[in-house]
Amino acid sequence: MKGIVFSILSEMVEETFGLDAWNKLLDDTGLEGIYVATETYDDSELFTLVAAAESATGIPAKELVHQFGVYMLPHFVANYPVFFENQTSLKDFLLTVDQVIHVEVRKLYPDAGLPEFLYEDRDDNELVMMYSSPRKLCALAEGLIEGSANHFNQSCSIIHDVCMHKGADHCRFELKISEKPEQA
Repeated sequence: MKGIVFSILSEMVEETFGLDAWNKLLDDTGLEGIYVATETYDDSELFTLVAAAESATGIPAKELVHQFGVYMLPHFVANYPVFFENQTSLKDFLLTVDQVIHVEVRKLYPDAGLPEFLYEDRDDNELVMMYSSPRKLCALAEGLIEGSANHFNQSCSIIHDVCMHKGADHCRFELKISEKPEQA
């Protein structure tokens, strides 16, 4: 997993729980905690940090990982604006993830272990995404989708009945997308 993921995670923990909480996670896990954005680190480090955070906070790992995905998205927008600037909606953006964004990421980082997505484009406001990854970080994908919806000022409900954590070979996200109501 790329170091940028760990850098954003440390920022989230420090912002949400304080620097002492991040340092305690590192102490509890025995991890060094210094991450270079472009370097690759073992996936087990992320899972170890999440397990320690779950133990420390009492917040279920799935919820922590989901919130991390939501938190991560604005960082991706800031660091990789080219992937967002020509997109006008959540659906248009999501349809670029596998065939545009991940293709470009693999050019820069051939060793990046990216998930794969297949799509069923139902209509203007519905999209089905099939997610496959040996990491089984579907909660992170859901958080990134939610963060993307926020970025495009849209709402997105997700039905996630088919899941690798329930024995399936992929996860299935059924998305219903709508505009957020105007704030008064």
